Amino acid sequence: MAEFENEEFYEPDIISVSDDDGNEILFELLERYETDEDVYVAVTRYYETDEEIVDGDYEVITLKVESDDDGNEYLVEIEDELEYEQVSDILMARIEEKYDVEYYDPQQQEQ
Repeated sequence: MAEFENEEFYEPDIISVSDDDGNEILFELLERYETDEDVYVAVTRYYETDEEIVDGDYEVITLKVESDDDGNEYLVEIEDELEYEQVSDILMARIEEKYDVEYYDPQQQEQ
């Protein structure tokens, strides 16, 4: 047991989201970005079992955080293409730095 005393364990931030049919989907919060007016998040599907982890696609999804009149937060797609591109670029740069990974953009391979 002594060998684990100094090791840090990764504890993901998990977000539970209900889809339109009431099914719960778990996402891992990768990064959050706030402006004066808006809040955005980058999430990926959270996998619990070893098999799911190995088979997972780990697609990063960029969403906007909205609030209803009661203060409940929910996630929505970013419909404005320019807004999406700007926010997505910022979030992906932060993720690359935070997790020491490089973002794979399939569109760059096509050029």
